[in-house]
Amino acid sequence: MEALTVAEWIAIVSLAFTLIFGIAKFYAMFTKMDHTLSELNETIKELKKNQTESSNRLSIIEEQIRSIFKQIGKGRK
Repeated sequence: MEALTVAEWIAIVSLAFTLIFGIAKFYAMFTKMDHTLSELNETIKELKKNQTESSNRLSIIEEQIRSIFKQIGKGRK
């Protein structure tokens, strides 16, 4: 069996470092995606909460408007 030349060793080391770098980048990308997904889920929860609060406020305003119109209607009769 022949010994590997310097160029072959450089190629092997280069390949190993390329694989390590690629795996590290892949891991970093999915870690960032996980963080972004967590932020997105928090934002969705906040939006749902705000929508519920707005809906409740709208219902209260609608009821107040009905009450005002009923009072106006009673005053005209």
